[in-house]
Amino acid sequence: MVAARGKLLLPILLALSISSCIIWTAQIQEAVPSPVGRVEAVSSEAVTLHSQPSTRSSSNSSQYWSLAVSERGQNVDCKIAPQQATPYADNLARYVDNKIMIHIHGLHHSGTGYLRKTLIDSLNHEFSSLEEQEVACMQDSLLPYRHLYKNKTKLYRNHYKGEDEGQHLQTIYPSFQRRVGSFKEAKSEFFGQFPKTAYLADYCLSNDATENKRIGNILLGQWSRYWNVTSSTKFLLQKNPTIDVQFLESTKILPTLHIIIVRHPMTSNSWLVPNMAYGWAMAYHHVLKLLNEGKVEWYALVSYEALLEYRDVVVEELMEVVRSGMKRFGVTSSFATQQEPNMYAFRRQLHLHGASGINPKKGGNLWLAAPSNSYLTPPQKSVERWRTCLAQSRCRQILDSLTTDIFPLFGYVSIQKSNASLVNRINAGNDTISKNAPLAVDPSIVTVAKEYGRVLFSSESDALKLLRKRNGSSERDRAEGPEYIGQSPPTDLIVKMAELLEKFAAKPPEGTPVA
Repeated sequence: MVAARGKLLLPILLALSISSCIIWTAQIQEAVPSPVGRVEAVSSEAVTLHSQPSTRSSSNSSQYWSLAVSERGQNVDCKIAPQQATPYADNLARYVDNKIMIHIHGLHHSGTGYLRKTLIDSLNHEFSSLEEQEVACMQDSLLPYRHLYKNKTKLYRNHYKGEDEGQHLQTIYPSFQRRVGSFKEAKSEFFGQFPKTAYLADYCLSNDATENKRIGNILLGQWSRYWNVTSSTKFLLQKNPTIDVQFLESTKILPTLHIIIVRHPMTSNSWLVPNMAYGWAMAYHHVLKLLNEGKVEWYALVSYEALLEYRDVVVEELMEVVRSGMKRFGVTSSFATQQEPNMYAFRRQLHLHGASGINPKKGGNLWLAAPSNSYLTPPQKSVERWRTCLAQSRCRQILDSLTTDIFPLFGYVSIQKSNASLVNRINAGNDTISKNAPLAVDPSIVTVAKEYGRVLFSSESDALKLLRKRNGSSERDRAEGPEYIGQSPPTDLIVKMAELLEKFAAKPPEGTPVA
């Protein structure tokens, strides 16, 4: 009997051992950057939109980048070495002709996943015909491997990449995890250079435009195997919890739309630190400056709060940004150009991630009236770090300055106790906010004022003006708001953010931990 049991257990133990080795090896490979070696030539078969890598090791096996960070992050040396790779723009053109790339940018926990899902639904609804329903395609990290597995658990365990993010499906530039590791090794301080991790890929660009296009070809080739492209596919979507806008703009080989999402830094706390406000300011100053200087051809910036509270208006304007850019770049469409006015009300329910909310037993108790699953209510950990920041003099000074001078330009306001039942109002279709309070520096539920419930900044300002004019009374008496809403970021905002960063980056604050 014992011998029989032993024979039965042996295969199980061997299988577990092999699985553990695979997982352990994958974790080591992910955690430890390897130096850039010889870059192998990429065959045309490896870059078609329908290529299927046969094994895990054959997918994106060559690493093209190297990264060195020194002087606590002051010096960043990032290089991409695609010189020996064969350019294949002509090959890819057969598969991506008349298609549009949409990059979704934002910090961690800022709503990039929700924005991607919203765009997939809205693009398919807006541009598909009765015959061809799916025109928008998001990346699927499991797609190239599904035919290799009957066991879906093993498929998921071996090949799923977090939230199907583009950073995990390529080897051209450093992922966020690799960036953090390099800055930690350089003992970078959070009030110093650490926030560069949000846009570090911009440091990897070459001064040679031809080389940047070569980089873009290889990147698109690596990403292409994760899109389930059909004859009707028009839009290729990828999202990341970073803001590598300049890098992806400079390496594009397709008409490319950048959609950037921003969220109040203390409610989301992307990097789980008390000093998040400074990192937020540094990261978004970098990208807003690019937009202000006209270095990005096609873009829209929205706030997470506006997307939740005024979803119909924000999505309608995003679709107008898409249509306007398609006209400018000569991308033809055989699909519908506009659906019925109430087309965006079909997905109002918020079923993303787990419930958040405040735990009154731990001293949270923001508003007892706030439902625990409100997607605007800061999670308990964010509230705790917010209060820790307020207890540190320099951190509080930064938050005070942002609350007074910067956040109002994004339309941020606090919500009073009597107006805290957010999810019920959103799901019921009532997007009217009333009884707002001025934005508080202390922990609170944050949203945006009604006039900011739109696309905040965009390259397609003329098209948005016409749309708003056409809507007329259907705007529900929406206040016009500042003139810059829907245009490029105002210079005044860029200057104020630069002054704040210069003032508070002079020296590390008391008690600031090394990142």
